[in-house]
Amino acid sequence: ICSDKTGTLTTGKMTVVKVWTCGEADETIAASILRIPSAIQKLLAEAIVVNTSFKSDVEWDPVSGNVMKYTGNDTECAMLCLSNKLLAAQGFKSGNPYKDVRQTYPLDDLNRHAISFSSDRKRMSTLIVPQGSNSFRLYTKGASEIVLGLCKWMIDRNGLVVELTEEWKSHIIEEIGKFSDEGLRTLSIAYRDFDQLPNMDEEEKVENDLIMIGLLGLEDPVRPEVPEAIRVCKRAGIVVRMVTGDNPRTAAAIAKKCGILSDNDDSATIMTGSDFREKVLDEHDEINMEEFDKVWVDLRVLARSSPLDKLTLVTGIQQSKASTPQVVAVTGDGTNDAPALKKADVGFAMGITGTQVAQNAADIIVLDDNFASIVQAVKWGRCVYDNICKFLQFQLTVNLTACAIAVAGASILTKSPLNVIQLLWVNMIMDSFASLALATEDPRPNLLNRKPYPRTQPLLSPYMLRSLLCHATWQLIILCIFIFGVGDVCPNSHDLNYCGNATIYHDNIGAIKSGRPAAFDSQYLSSAENCVPVEERVGKAADYCKQEVEEDSKPNQHNAMIFTVFVLMQLFNQINARKIHGEWNAFTGILDNKFFLSVMGLEFAMQLLMVEIPGVNTAVGCTGMTFGQWVLCIFIGATELPMHLLVSRVPLRWLPKRFTSSYGSGEGDGIPLLNMK
Repeated sequence: ICSDKTGTLTTGKMTVVKVWTCGEADETIAASILRIPSAIQKLLAEAIVVNTSFKSDVEWDPVSGNVMKYTGNDTECAMLCLSNKLLAAQGFKSGNPYKDVRQTYPLDDLNRHAISFSSDRKRMSTLIVPQGSNSFRLYTKGASEIVLGLCKWMIDRNGLVVELTEEWKSHIIEEIGKFSDEGLRTLSIAYRDFDQLPNMDEEEKVENDLIMIGLLGLEDPVRPEVPEAIRVCKRAGIVVRMVTGDNPRTAAAIAKKCGILSDNDDSATIMTGSDFREKVLDEHDEINMEEFDKVWVDLRVLARSSPLDKLTLVTGIQQSKASTPQVVAVTGDGTNDAPALKKADVGFAMGITGTQVAQNAADIIVLDDNFASIVQAVKWGRCVYDNICKFLQFQLTVNLTACAIAVAGASILTKSPLNVIQLLWVNMIMDSFASLALATEDPRPNLLNRKPYPRTQPLLSPYMLRSLLCHATWQLIILCIFIFGVGDVCPNSHDLNYCGNATIYHDNIGAIKSGRPAAFDSQYLSSAENCVPVEERVGKAADYCKQEVEEDSKPNQHNAMIFTVFVLMQLFNQINARKIHGEWNAFTGILDNKFFLSVMGLEFAMQLLMVEIPGVNTAVGCTGMTFGQWVLCIFIGATELPMHLLVSRVPLRWLPKRFTSSYGSGEGDGIPLLNMK
């Protein structure tokens, strides 16, 4: 996940907590207001207000005086709050003093000119004619070290403009470092006076020889839930990379608070956008994959970056052959982020601060702009994947068993033990009810305890194949016993379900009469009573063939038990299908999914009604069973549960190698592939 910092990892509620001006900084804003000369306070406040967008606004509680809401850019809103405090100290009485300054220098003022902010320049400037003056004044704000490099003068401790010596530059750079180490975002404020209107198209010339007013330290607290979300990501095999416009020291401090960086990480994990471009792009601005592969694996923080750097990072990781193919997610809120959002495998646009262009380019919109919500999206994604696998595991088991029984029936018995209506009901269990039951599982916390799957990994895992083959084999064994080992052969009986006192030619398990086709059971009869062609029936049992053919088409308890056992084994195996990673306890979390239990109950109730209700059971091809037969069918169906315990102990190495060859283990970006036990 390549994540922005402001508003995603942090709260986005910027606050100016430190000001360096007139040669020194104070611990609090209140102390700075007491120290800074009145004229410099007014200059700093005016520089802030004039050089902020009119779309940025602050709502105050008229009673308590506390900030209620930021509208627009959070950084500018925080600076407007500081300007209010400075202007209030100068005697401004209105509730929002900065609005008085805006009225003095309105947006449609003919003397007002602006050089807008860009991610490349990392600064913006506004030219005005100060009140009561005939000269022009340019106010500039931007990245601290960039604006500092454009300054030639500064305001000293006495409030006088003096030359910005190398000694003072070193002192200011040291202050920037101190602010950054505290996790504060730093901005420099500067100005320049002109006797006549400069050519605003010559940006580099105009924004030069500036006078340094001061340095602002803005705090954007890390969201309280983010450090835990980052720990969850690491446990889930997800690497979080922070892409920010802040300077490296500020970015590193925030990254450590979030848990992206540890105290033991070296400088290789942090790069600036300029260094990154210099290393990974060739002279044609194409990615040099050999150099890129040396950088991206360890990279965790990309500071002073542009949207183009984010796009380069995403594209390079996707194309890299240095490790397992990566799935890349990226967050963005600005219009310039749209290419990276579009390029990423998963693009997350911010719902609150995101532009319409960014939201249109993204796959998912994060409504609360919170990184923890992105982790929730990962968890739900894994849940959907697992639910599909659960359904697939169950459906293939039913399909394998049903197909084997149908083929065996057609080959050996001359017809399938399950008729068309019964197979239609089995198909409903497989497709409709199973999808409702297995696809409605909510995500569980342990979904984020495992590493991600590579995109090339087959959908059927070795665990699923083991479960599928073993359970299908067990079901076939039980059904073959019921089909061929149950049901006495007694052709002279007129009772469809019991032989009674009739001669039993083949004594099978139990006391019910065979429901198998007469053509199959005739092998157990003597030659005098066997079914023979009409022209050969002289002296034979003439009524036998007619009687048995009629009985073949009539419902009987033997076939009803075969059908019921088959269905109940699928119902109990539906519980087993909830586990696809080799877990031995199939009941974990089952009570949390009331919908699953309801569907299971509905399936059993419908099976009961189809077998027992007269008329309905005739259409299905069944007849009512005794209480003892129902108990037996339920007991045999329930053997799927202990069978699951045995299946979970079957070594995966017993599976054919062609089924498991793509499930090896490898290393890539510290993310091992799915390992087999």
